[in-house]
Amino acid sequence: MSAGAPSGLVAAMAEAYRRPRAAMARLLAGGITEARALVLLFIACALGFVASVPEAILRARAIEIADPLAGVVAAHFFAYLFIAPLLAYGLAALAHLAARGFGARGGFFGARVALFWSALLGAPLALAVAALRAVAGDLAAPVGLAAFFYWLWLFVAGFAEAEGFSATWRVGAVTGVALALLAISLSLLTRGASIAG
Repeated sequence: MSAGAPSGLVAAMAEAYRRPRAAMARLLAGGITEARALVLLFIACALGFVASVPEAILRARAIEIADPLAGVVAAHFFAYLFIAPLLAYGLAALAHLAARGFGARGGFFGARVALFWSALLGAPLALAVAALRAVAGDLAAPVGLAAFFYWLWLFVAGFAEAEGFSATWRVGAVTGVALALLAISLSLLTRGASIAG
């Protein structure tokens, strides 16, 4: 490692919160392997599971089965530690394929690293929002939205670096349009489902 480069995972994360592109460039230049990237993803998923437990407890109260808490927590555990990693691999592949249409020079591995790293960066944000929801429920929604947009910026900056784009804002604009189209599509689908039901 060069002088001035953060040593350790927590220091690298702290640097990435301030300078996500530089942190991603350092991560890729450091020779990250597929195994290490997968470890980053599993740490992020495990922290996401911990952040989801308070919500799981609330949902368990509304279910009328013998042991609702065990069932809901087990479902969250399965979703976060088995389903989420598979979805992350698929999402990274789709993001890379879409980026290739815009002239990306990176590969599938770089897209995975960018997504997994940003997931790890987002995990402490999710924990903070979950803690805030437990203490001051009304404040959690706007803070959660702000945390989501901050995480999105972290992902976009890292993804732009991994794919070789020079301007982060362009990647952000394309990502914003894609998310807006997804939100509109889901809204129309759910509205159509409620009309049909």
